[in-house]
Amino acid sequence: MPLRERVFYAFARFGPAWVRYLHASVGLGGLSPAGVRLLSALRHHPRPPIMRDLVQDLGTTARAVTGLVDTLEHDGLVRRTRHPRDRRAILITLTSKGEQVVDRVGQEHVERASALFDVLSERDQADLVRILGVLGDELATRGQAVQPRGLGCGPGVGESS
Repeated sequence: MPLRERVFYAFARFGPAWVRYLHASVGLGGLSPAGVRLLSALRHHPRPPIMRDLVQDLGTTARAVTGLVDTLEHDGLVRRTRHPRDRRAILITLTSKGEQVVDRVGQEHVERASALFDVLSERDQADLVRILGVLGDELATRGQAVQPRGLGCGPGVGESS
């Protein structure tokens, strides 16, 4: 089998296992993985986003984001406020409780999930970051940008924290 096909099949096997590992390793503190992603998106957004921004950032539907915001608002983690210049738009912001939760859950998640990479040498880890950066750049040129920095993903690929 050609090497590029072996790489394809290795990625195809690794991807779903990695997602399952991430979900199993995260201490959600009673939150859903989607809730954690939304809180993280809010934490790292450059300005208070409107719902449409969150739909785009999370790559999901308006209905799903509305449901998540409803739940997180009920739990006291986010708040809705009217946009100062657009009466139709609603800004979503973290409460102080939401900030504390996302910071704690996020750090615990990174520590648990990144333990997988302990089997790799530092050089292999650096090579993996470099290679994933190259592949991410190529995906972006093909219209499939890698998730922006901060959406539950920490620094962008190839960046240090």
